[in-house]
Amino acid sequence: MKIIIRITVCIYLFFILLTRFLAFASIIPEERLLPRLVDDAYLLTEYEYRSLLEKLDQISEHEQFDIVIVTTDSLGGYTSDEYADDFYNYNGYGIGAGYDGILLLISMEERDWAISTHGFGVTAFTDAGQKRLVDQFIGDLSDGNYFSAFNKFADMSENYIIQAKTEEPYDSPNLPKNELPSQLPERELSPYLPVITTAIGVVIAFIITSIMALQLKSVRMQTAAGNYIKDNSLKIIESRDVFLYANLSKTKIQKAQSSSSGSSTHRSSSGRTHGGSRGKF
Repeated sequence: MKIIIRITVCIYLFFILLTRFLAFASIIPEERLLPRLVDDAYLLTEYEYRSLLEKLDQISEHEQFDIVIVTTDSLGGYTSDEYADDFYNYNGYGIGAGYDGILLLISMEERDWAISTHGFGVTAFTDAGQKRLVDQFIGDLSDGNYFSAFNKFADMSENYIIQAKTEEPYDSPNLPKNELPSQLPERELSPYLPVITTAIGVVIAFIITSIMALQLKSVRMQTAAGNYIKDNSLKIIESRDVFLYANLSKTKIQKAQSSSSGSSTHRSSSGRTHGGSRGKF
């Protein structure tokens, strides 16, 4: 009887452990479960939401790199970076074998922001690069211009991804300038434009100089400089060069100080490696 009870208990414990294992194994889904824009704090109008989601989807699919924005009213006791990491992992974000992507979290509870990067995102968004990225939209966040802030985040993220794929990731000291890249389409210039503009400039210059020449009626060309000197007004008896003093200035050349570069990383609750940063707005 005792043997049967022990066997029953062992089987029961085995099934409990198996159930927990299967549940844990299914926590991180293989595919994305939610849209790339989750506005649980309702910071955007319906039009703004649709417009921004379309942009995030277009950039993400084109670059094969998830760009995600999440807003919430509360962190539920987590820190902002913990919340961002878990939201990214447990909702199946990330494209490709490395689950490449970046997530921007906005919490209105205590006005927190956090960035979580994963896969190629850790490479493309260095610590220095993230700081410059946040500088682009933090002012709009503080002022409540959330739609503008999120659009800047999306546009700059695309710029960072392209930079990291084609050249070197933005990092110290090769950081992007403090303005967004131009979104205007490039137009081809006519090959005759330089000739036309030069001809117009010559004609305008000729007209202006002709008018000025006509106004100088009292001016006559002089063949020598003597006409400009008053008789007996200047007599040079003796001349010599005397060295008085010299000024010598020295400037110390400062050596460039090395700065930290790359991305700092940490482990999330799922065991995955993430980069990122956080702050207040």
